[in-house]
Amino acid sequence: MKYIPVTKEQNEEMLKKIGVNSVDELFSVIPDEVLLKEDLNIGEALSEIELKNKFKDLAEKNVPFNKKNFFIGEVAYNHYIPSLVKHLAGQSQFYTSYTPYQPELSQGTLTAIYEFQSYIVNLTGMDVSNASLYDGATAASEAMLMLCNHTNKDKVLVSTLLHPNVLDVLKTYASVSDIEIIEVASSDGSISYSDLEEKLSNDIACFINQSPNIFGIIEDTSAISKIVSKKNISLVNVILEALSLGIIAPPGEKGVSVVCGEAQSFGNEISFGGPGLGFIAAKKEFIRKLPGRIVGKTIDLDGKTSYVLTLRAREQDIRREKATSNICTNNSLCALKATIYLSTLGEEGLREVAEQNVQKSHYAFSELSKIGKINIPYKKPFFNEFLIELPEDTDIVREKLYNRGIYVSTSHLEKYHPTLKNPLILAFTELNSKEEIDYLVKTLKEVL
Repeated sequence: MKYIPVTKEQNEEMLKKIGVNSVDELFSVIPDEVLLKEDLNIGEALSEIELKNKFKDLAEKNVPFNKKNFFIGEVAYNHYIPSLVKHLAGQSQFYTSYTPYQPELSQGTLTAIYEFQSYIVNLTGMDVSNASLYDGATAASEAMLMLCNHTNKDKVLVSTLLHPNVLDVLKTYASVSDIEIIEVASSDGSISYSDLEEKLSNDIACFINQSPNIFGIIEDTSAISKIVSKKNISLVNVILEALSLGIIAPPGEKGVSVVCGEAQSFGNEISFGGPGLGFIAAKKEFIRKLPGRIVGKTIDLDGKTSYVLTLRAREQDIRREKATSNICTNNSLCALKATIYLSTLGEEGLREVAEQNVQKSHYAFSELSKIGKINIPYKKPFFNEFLIELPEDTDIVREKLYNRGIYVSTSHLEKYHPTLKNPLILAFTELNSKEEIDYLVKTLKEVL
């Protein structure tokens, strides 16, 4: 079966219509020395049945994230998603929605986005939120660009305890924006206050910190805020496990200027690591600097409450050359899922789920601490994940656990933090039962 249903006769008819004799003649403007003369090394064409079977075989090699004994974290968290989320988000009026430029036709979509913004504002303790971003890494990068533009400064301090992927994306954005990134060292698993104070100067646009950090440790945001405020520098708090906002005090109460991060935990599947659900919220002074969409609440000609995209100079349809948009309709769908998830759980439900994460991770911490061969280097407050050091190569231990039906992280922190010895980050959510945690502890005792 041909994948592209165009016959030889149809090709000839099209070529005749545009006045050329062959397909090769279409590309005659391309220098001969750069033209591909041989076939691509991609094998023979497959029939539809063969192709489906091939991809089915490949898919079966993957490990579904809904497996039991799943302890992987580091930004992609395995949380329970109520069936209501998929049911409502899958309605055609949402599933096929485009950018709601015409409010008279898009009140449902605009209302949902407005509610998402409201949830993010309430959870972060900030004044204003946009309508979501691509993921946590690009959200942090957009916060950096926003504050550099706002202050007209080109130096940024970042914590070395940012997730490595986030740090890499920040550096990529900075490299094409003439921004200098200066890393602030860590001390005992947290940001080094002395190094932060030493690197503060009047030409710094902001300090970007992550809490909980890459090791799962909750940073003392209030203390950090007091330090950076001495130089009147904005503090950006990156949150990659949004569920922590269900139990940890809002960053807005701790002197933070901008909160950004990843909200995949709110009703969105892991989805092979993407797309995520980036969010950014800020103090009111930055409302005209925020990237992407903002939905506002207003009154129509009939006196009814209505919603509309506002401050649209940032959007790509107006003043395109100055637009700061970082959004697509697909992410609006991710934001919708988060909105439905938060609406379903409510304030008490969200707190209950967050508390389950804390209880189960701390129980695991306590039990793993009893295994003499395991070192837990940092004994500081954490939410639902923490770092351990193993007595032998992490990859070897990971393979042993995999063979016994236990799934743990595949990241290599030692590349970014060479002082660590065979590190492994374990995450625990409401989906991990006590029996699963006990099985993890028992298995680690046996394989080490």
